[in-house]
Amino acid sequence: MSLIVRSALPTDAQSIAAAEREYIDCAWTVGQILDEIQSASSVFLTAEQDGAFVGYLSGCIAADECEISNIAVLPQYRRRGAGVMLFGELFAELARRGVKTAYLLVRTDNAPAIALYEKLGFARVGVRPRYYKGQDAAIMRKIL
Repeated sequence: MSLIVRSALPTDAQSIAAAEREYIDCAWTVGQILDEIQSASSVFLTAEQDGAFVGYLSGCIAADECEISNIAVLPQYRRRGAGVMLFGELFAELARRGVKTAYLLVRTDNAPAIALYEKLGFARVGVRPRYYKGQDAAIMRKIL
């Protein structure tokens, strides 16, 4: 079983939207996902194993910064390296585009995600109170 990460295609939009509805508080529509996949200022990646959708990561680039919009890995594939691989490909693409800093928001009570982000070199730089339906969001930054 081989896990691969690649640029998202329009044909991935339905799988991404399903993951969004399941795991993201403010899910994007299929139309929004398609717009982002096709936008030159976005990086939109998917992970798959043996042709099956595993997860995705999206980010928006402005100048030399990237704000990571969303990441989701299906539960049965978590803790198997998909998140690390998605971020690895993201960092490689950001380097190709001259991006120097990446930011993301994460619920302060999401310890597994925070542990992953810290392992990947992100550091907490602030808090957005009540950002996620009343829950605080940690602002995390990685200098690339």
